[in-house]
Amino acid sequence: MKTVHLLWLLLPLLAACSKNYLDRKPSDLITEEEVFRNIENAEKFVNVIYQSLPNIYKPRSAWALSSATDETNQAGDNSASYPDAGNFNTGSMSPANFPMQDQWAEYFGKIRSCNLFLANYDKVPVDPNYPERRSRLRGEVLLLRAYYYFNLVIRWGELPILSEVQNPFDEPDAIYYKRAPIQEVIAVILKDLAEAETLLPVNYTSRPNNWGRASKMIALALKGRVLLYNASPLFNPANDQSRWTVAAEACRAALDTALNTGYTLHGNYGEIFIQYFNREVIWSRPSPGAFGDGGIDREMNPRGANGYGNINPLQELVDDYEMKNTGLPITDPASGYNPQRPYDGRDPRFAATILYPGAMWKGRLLDPNGADAPRSGQISTNYWPRKYQLESVNLFAGTGATDRKWVLMRTAELYLNYAEAENEARGPGAAVYNAINAVRARAGMPDYGGGSKDAVREKIRRERRIELALEDHRFWDVRRWKIAETIDNREVHGVTVTGSGNVTYTYPVIEKRVFSAARNYWLPVPQSEIDKVSARNPEFKQTPGW
Repeated sequence: MKTVHLLWLLLPLLAACSKNYLDRKPSDLITEEEVFRNIENAEKFVNVIYQSLPNIYKPRSAWALSSATDETNQAGDNSASYPDAGNFNTGSMSPANFPMQDQWAEYFGKIRSCNLFLANYDKVPVDPNYPERRSRLRGEVLLLRAYYYFNLVIRWGELPILSEVQNPFDEPDAIYYKRAPIQEVIAVILKDLAEAETLLPVNYTSRPNNWGRASKMIALALKGRVLLYNASPLFNPANDQSRWTVAAEACRAALDTALNTGYTLHGNYGEIFIQYFNREVIWSRPSPGAFGDGGIDREMNPRGANGYGNINPLQELVDDYEMKNTGLPITDPASGYNPQRPYDGRDPRFAATILYPGAMWKGRLLDPNGADAPRSGQISTNYWPRKYQLESVNLFAGTGATDRKWVLMRTAELYLNYAEAENEARGPGAAVYNAINAVRARAGMPDYGGGSKDAVREKIRRERRIELALEDHRFWDVRRWKIAETIDNREVHGVTVTGSGNVTYTYPVIEKRVFSAARNYWLPVPQSEIDKVSARNPEFKQTPGW
């Protein structure tokens, strides 16, 4: 069984293995000894574990997590064919069929790969030309196991804790684990990160070919994020203040380390997401290409640019961008907002994130009543993403694309993580304001002057909404804050533009979203897992409400 499982895990690596492997007869198998007694093969085994890092689009189809919260709308709802954002928004889910259900098996599969590596770690030889390589690989695997467990716990809450490889033929009943309490899972994650931090280099400046691998900087940033979530209302219903204190210290340590090792706020906000490398990005993975189904530019571009127009920012997100000159929300009479020219004078991050009717894009004005009208069957908000898009891409000719990264962690998040945790732990003060204003200053926004703890909390939440828009934070933020029952349980809107010259803007309802506080904060365990495990271990329970 060990050999068969190992072969399955190594299939993507066969093309990279030495010629003598490829020359073998099909009946020959690669054994654990052959993999882990060779550090090159061991590293290739670790490379496969990275393959499930999240990407811009979610499993089964090209849908964005932003479309399952109040950031964007999925113009082409395919939820009747396969689970996607539409299932979240309408509540049409069951344990047998729901979005992201495949990630239960996918992430636990990667955790099993981590456990297999760790069980065989003593066999891995030292590289005489790079003595730290062996311990670095162990650190990478520990961090990846922590990362996959974190992605599981924010989806499902209570989880089985799998810390070693189990052979079902040795102890058949031992593999039917119960779901451990959330705090036990968090403790396992933090334990892995603590050891990983001691084994990993801070960054890979001296070995740029390893850029993108797990590092001490990533371990610190992930620890801060984990503790921030663990202090938040969904994980911390009793509002244990000590959790906020611990989170603030961890987030401060991550931010200080980032700033001291050359991670900065990139001068141009929009460039962060269209460059393959810049010093704000702490961790990332390659994004999909530009063209074809699932291509970044093909899925997001307006119809007039030969895109599918499938992901549309909502009016709710548009309305939350403040005015640049005053730093005030558009609902404030003193903000300077003009409803007849609603896109003028806004926070510069607005134009760097959202394409709107009348915006200049690829040499023409966007027209939702003309070339950019949705195709039959689409429900469009008449906004499109600007973030991630390359204006040089020509979707008609198939030219102009360059490689881009999907950002997993960046310096701006560390500022906002620290500001939130510090405000909750010790209240507003200079440290909190400095962190908020560093992010705002890079965007060209005036400083925030401060307020009560509650007011600062709301300001930080709005700043996260704007700074991290369309980066897969909002879906989880509104859940950990326990406000999804309001945010994702209401009508959402788009814009309609009529006339020329004196244009009239109206804001039609696009969809009535639903969210059940009784069950939607956590995903159901896939019914196939319940069927397998609960009969053998009655302590393995379905998520409450499902």
